Amino acid sequence: MRVATTWPRRALAIVALASTASLGIRTSPSPATAGPQASAPPSRAVPDLKDAIRRFGERGGLVSAQDPFGDHATRLVYLDQGWGPAETLWYYHADQGSMLIPRDVLIHLEQPDSQSRIVDPLNFSRFRFLNQRKTPNNPDALPIGLARHDDHIGLTCAACHTGQIVYRGTALRIDGAPALIDMIGLFRQIERALDQTLADGAKLARFAAASGRDIAAARALLGESQRWFQDYNRANASTTVEGYGRLDAVGRILNQVIRLTSSAKNSLEPNAPNSFPLVWDAPRLDYVQWAGFSPNAGAGALGRNAGEVIGTYGRVEVKNYKTADEAKRGYRSSIEGLAIVAMEESLRQLKSPRWPADILPPPSAPLVERGAALYKQHCQHCHALINREDPRRKVVAYMAGVDVVGTDAQSVQNLATARAPTGILQGAISPKGERYGAEASVLTLLADLVNRSLSAQPAAGVAAIANSKLHGIHPSPKQGQFTKNTPQNPTAELLAYKARPLNGIWASSPYLHNGSVPTLYDLLRPAAVRPKKFAVGRWEFDPRRVGYVSDGAVPWVYDTSLAGNHNTGHEYGIALSEDDRWALVEYLKTL
Repeated sequence: MRVATTWPRRALAIVALASTASLGIRTSPSPATAGPQASAPPSRAVPDLKDAIRRFGERGGLVSAQDPFGDHATRLVYLDQGWGPAETLWYYHADQGSMLIPRDVLIHLEQPDSQSRIVDPLNFSRFRFLNQRKTPNNPDALPIGLARHDDHIGLTCAACHTGQIVYRGTALRIDGAPALIDMIGLFRQIERALDQTLADGAKLARFAAASGRDIAAARALLGESQRWFQDYNRANASTTVEGYGRLDAVGRILNQVIRLTSSAKNSLEPNAPNSFPLVWDAPRLDYVQWAGFSPNAGAGALGRNAGEVIGTYGRVEVKNYKTADEAKRGYRSSIEGLAIVAMEESLRQLKSPRWPADILPPPSAPLVERGAALYKQHCQHCHALINREDPRRKVVAYMAGVDVVGTDAQSVQNLATARAPTGILQGAISPKGERYGAEASVLTLLADLVNRSLSAQPAAGVAAIANSKLHGIHPSPKQGQFTKNTPQNPTAELLAYKARPLNGIWASSPYLHNGSVPTLYDLLRPAAVRPKKFAVGRWEFDPRRVGYVSDGAVPWVYDTSLAGNHNTGHEYGIALSEDDRWALVEYLKTL
């Protein structure tokens, strides 16, 4: 498996040292056969793209005066967040090991009921993917967050963690901000497109000609993808639609683990969608994820990101190892370990965005001063202030139990109770030296896949641990107000949500972990009077209430009455006067 081109500023020497041949470390495992499609061909050497990307000199962003939902933009602006064009462009298309769909299928497949292709920029805009021009590391001009891995296209961190707002015809791209994508809507469209192409002789013939295949070969390629998308979409069906700007990412990761260890038939309902979190300062946190279950110390960040690759359709060849010596071989996988270490190091340089007062209305100085005192009184206990310019800044997460914060508990309850058959692993030895029974916690199975996949890539582990120590990220107890684990209740700590510093919070609506509150203004109101239904998916920004425009019913309506969608809890500062509420909103713009 090739390693993507990277240039983390302080870790490059460590990565190079860890991967030297003199250490006898293999850094390029072959792709495994388990996964969405048939096994990929052996990896090929690729040219170093670093210089080409740097010479390109820009970020490749593309906006249009035509938008499916009326959020037209004729100008694109990037904010100063500590990255240059090279870092941004690499982040957008870095190969992490995801293998969602064969490249030829995605590139040449026509949309349902149309001869326009899936990859048409207007179509991707419909699902709120951010379009890009052709660049040295994106030869197919795919949107942000799609990357080549051998002959497949997969997803990267950037798909879910790059935001855009539009204000009066100007689009602001915000690196590390939550995306508004409707990923599953795109997947369902692809499934319909595959169904129609296989049933329509003319469509099939056009696909065959475009992809350079005969009809039989085209039908076989499309049929393989059709079976995967049908199976995936059905296995992850839920009565709670994820919609725009969110995903039950952990639930879907766990379902991929179940798929790889037993069968998609054992999948759990992903009925607890979470907003895509902002990721600036993520490498500087002690604990990450909405539930704070993932530590950054040691190789924790590498494990977290490897789990994300597994969940986003990376391949892992799971084995039933009966002895510890057998298990040392690990699992062959498509995970690009060194690439995701480099991704984490690059994110360490990313700073939160400042309110762009030259584009959005500038905050009122008197209200900001008044709001600062209110923030200290009502918010700072959980949401500490940090200096975004401090290169050595560290961030301590504050964990609040669901019984304390009162927000929708579906997500963490699912996490704590998820169990599945062990399948292939039944009777095998676990990384802890125990034998798997017929059933296990899915988090345990995920840890097995991550641990054993990365044990086949020790260079990545060495680099991750070295970086953690270099930056002073040491093991530490969780902070906050939550129930501690006990032998009788070993998952108690999972029933909590993480509060973090609010720098850049203005660029991360909708709010709460499940995206159930459209604006900062609404978040400061009692839950009983917050909007019960509102539109999600517009890029147009409301700078007064601070959040995306959410009136109407286009493109999708969020319903807070559904399981996993409740907008209760986090009722802090709700007794403020209306004037004080607006003052606090004004101050939050400046963080």
